[in-house]
Amino acid sequence: MICNLDSLCLQFYPRLRLLRWEWRGPMSLGRFQVAFSQMLVFASQHTPNRWLIDLATMPPLGIDEQEWLSEMWLPCAQNLSLRHLAVVLPNSLHNQLVIENVIQDGRQYFNANMQFFADSTTGLDWLTGSAQLMLDLEREWQAAHIIHLQT
Repeated sequence: MICNLDSLCLQFYPRLRLLRWEWRGPMSLGRFQVAFSQMLVFASQHTPNRWLIDLATMPPLGIDEQEWLSEMWLPCAQNLSLRHLAVVLPNSLHNQLVIENVIQDGRQYFNANMQFFADSTTGLDWLTGSAQLMLDLEREWQAAHIIHLQT
């Protein structure tokens, strides 16, 4: 299932309780807060325990987004059943440093098995344990991305 929440694109695979997300669109604090708040509601309703966070193309995060994530979102998200976290590293060094800080802050809220990846397919492969399922999810994701670009 693919779902768009403001500037976040989500993919949820219920059988594995796998949630994938990627930021799409311009960055502003307001959009960031709305999208991440909506994702928190989605995650609370669907209880994913495997997350793929694709930060590769995320626009530059500011100090306001970093502070909001660390001080507001992470404490609210601590009740999620997160067990496995695959993080696709940002392309920009700036965002890598921001994400390192947020991850460090998040360690007090989450005790998840975390791995870092250069691309989403290897992260999906790790989370699913199945090359075929990884390919099926990737095809669904790419098809949704093409539809999103056409609208």
